[in-house]
Amino acid sequence: MFYVDIKSIEVIPYVRMTTRGKFLKKRAIKYIENQNQLAWLFKIYGKGEIKNFPVKLVGFLKLKNLRTNADWDNYLKALQDALVKAGILPSDCVKYLKGGNFSVQKGENQLKLFLIEMSQNF
Repeated sequence: MFYVDIKSIEVIPYVRMTTRGKFLKKRAIKYIENQNQLAWLFKIYGKGEIKNFPVKLVGFLKLKNLRTNADWDNYLKALQDALVKAGILPSDCVKYLKGGNFSVQKGENQLKLFLIEMSQNF
């Protein structure tokens, strides 16, 4: 099992982009910078390791400045992308990640995230 509990975190929701757009769109550039920061935080503050796949993702994200016009699954996609970038997940496809229970709420900035091996009960 892998878990991380980070306070004072900022998560920018997933942004659709083309290969060219990564370098030109301001929102895409901010998203990629945020991905690098999240991946670094996962490497530094993450505890435990995953020995068997698939895993389920359980937890919550609280943000003081929650963008109410963003879909909650775009926040989840941003976290999944950062987990892959950090090397914690090989990919975010269903071979490695099979569902879970995750919520996005308004509140003081905090991320509490668990990756639980499907063979374990939570």
